[in-house]
Amino acid sequence: MYLWKCWRETRLFGIVFLGIAAAVMPLAAALTTGTQLLEEFGGPAFQFTLESLLAGTALWLGAIVALHGFDNRTVQFLFTKPRSRAYFVWAGWAVGAIELLVIGLVNLYAGWLTLSRFTSHALTDEVFGPQALQEHLDFFIVCLLIYSLTYACTAMLRNGLNGLAASIGIWGGYDLLVFLARWRWNIHLPFIYERMGSLPAGISNLLWTLVGLSFVFAGQFVVERSEV
Repeated sequence: MYLWKCWRETRLFGIVFLGIAAAVMPLAAALTTGTQLLEEFGGPAFQFTLESLLAGTALWLGAIVALHGFDNRTVQFLFTKPRSRAYFVWAGWAVGAIELLVIGLVNLYAGWLTLSRFTSHALTDEVFGPQALQEHLDFFIVCLLIYSLTYACTAMLRNGLNGLAASIGIWGGYDLLVFLARWRWNIHLPFIYERMGSLPAGISNLLWTLVGLSFVFAGQFVVERSEV
């Protein structure tokens, strides 16, 4: 029941971004028909569109999903129910994570169909080739981390804008720390969009996923101990 409530309250946002994911590449193709722009820049344009859309969706979705579940009025109702607070934290997070995945997959498929239709070759390797799929997966893990951080910040602060600002601040602060560590102290910390050291892609992605989940556990810890 709570899963349905989370979907019902965030479906407008999800549907809007789903529509953008499905339409952005076909619209770009229609506007550039006859110019050869898609033929020349179709692959990079698709990659930029996918990454920009997913990163923006991750930020806003994290704030919106958590806000609907943990604003002051809602928690007064939810926390009187027999379910544990941890259930509400993780159920809300799961709904948003699934929406993020679906939006990414729709954009991926729509981009491939567009490139297949409007270019002389399908550019399959640039969309579904082994290297391309690995890059898509790597970036989805980055977006999942951003989503988890924003969700946790919003749940803890019970305010969408504050949670969004805190997430962006932590993300920017970490990037600044990495830059200073490399430049000032010659310590090679990884940016969140890089692999951890020389680890294989699978292990690196697993570790970054665990980092993202640790933010949700931190949010759960705070929510379980907060006053209603």
